Amino acid sequence: MGVRIVALAVCYYAAGQLGILLAIPPGYATAFWPAAGIALAGLLLFGQRVWPGVMIGSFLVNLATTFDSRSTEALLQSMLLPLGIGVGATLQALLGAFLVKRCVGFPTSLARERDVVVLLVLAGPVSC
Repeated sequence: MGVRIVALAVCYYAAGQLGILLAIPPGYATAFWPAAGIALAGLLLFGQRVWPGVMIGSFLVNLATTFDSRSTEALLQSMLLPLGIGVGATLQALLGAFLVKRCVGFPTSLARERDVVVLLVLAGPVSC
């Protein structure tokens, strides 16, 4: 399980770095965040127990934007925002995986049009 968590964190981080290239400075606002899809896919494929990979990957992606080492207080404060974003990214992926599994089922062959539409709606706008 540890290898899967690390792999998800690395994949999330890599996709997050690509997403930052699309962001408006200072690096938070973007219309497209590929790492959210990586997080959802990771939870669907490996199960909910790999959620720490999402948290770690998101924290590391956002830490570079807020890092401030001028003092201990500034350092701790600069870690709160990436931690909060990591919690949000993790909850988002967990909710998306739960909805997909409950409403579509997973794994699925997507043989019915209804399953495809529901998956696109739940995995896209609803969970992200």
